[in-house]
Amino acid sequence: MPTVSGLDYHGEYRPASPALAKEGGDFFDFVPLAGSTLALSLGELSGAGAGTSVLMSGLQASLRGFAENGPHRISTTVEALNRTLCDLSPDYLYARLFYARLDASAHELTYVGAGHEPVLLVRRRPARIRRLESTGAVMGLTRRSAYHQRSLPVEPGDLLIAFSDGLSDALSPAGRAFTEAGVLEAVLQTPDAGATELAREIMTAVDRFTGHEAPADDRTVVVVRVRGPRPETVFERHAAEPVFAAA
Repeated sequence: MPTVSGLDYHGEYRPASPALAKEGGDFFDFVPLAGSTLALSLGELSGAGAGTSVLMSGLQASLRGFAENGPHRISTTVEALNRTLCDLSPDYLYARLFYARLDASAHELTYVGAGHEPVLLVRRRPARIRRLESTGAVMGLTRRSAYHQRSLPVEPGDLLIAFSDGLSDALSPAGRAFTEAGVLEAVLQTPDAGATELAREIMTAVDRFTGHEAPADDRTVVVVRVRGPRPETVFERHAAEPVFAAA
């Protein structure tokens, strides 16, 4: 992955077992932009049929094209992708998407969530773990869907964690779901680690939680840390009782 000044980032993907897999699948992508800006996406396409993988590749390629070819508003990008998906895909196919642009030099995160799992932003100051909720419906339902972008300040030490429902919904042998609490517990094991180590620790924690059963759904996690002087982490001060706030 190309170096982006001020950012440390990594993604991990675990495909579903072919014997258990549903149709559709996850994808993620990183696109370094000018300066110290990174465009990132994590999505899931649901549906059946041989064309699903082709549509998923097309969606990912379109996102990359928009990111590389100008400073579009990301809400406009997602609305355009939704219209294209409605025009080209069958009625039973839809997509969830988290799409963001993180500018390390401007200390700003801008994002759109299209029916995606809440994304976690672990903030250095104030000591909060913010849920970045969806800002619009899943894509592919109607061409009239509107998507709103939101912007938040970020600081050195802040950590962004996005994951698919195949990871958070993974079940233990007793039938309990891993959930975002499992994600945070995994991060607590090595709170100051780099993005690669954190992403792999989350995947390892899911494997342990499920008893190393083959996944029935794709599992994907994306981790981005804003670089800077080592802070006193939110985990060190609030490990026993994390504070959540919706964004």
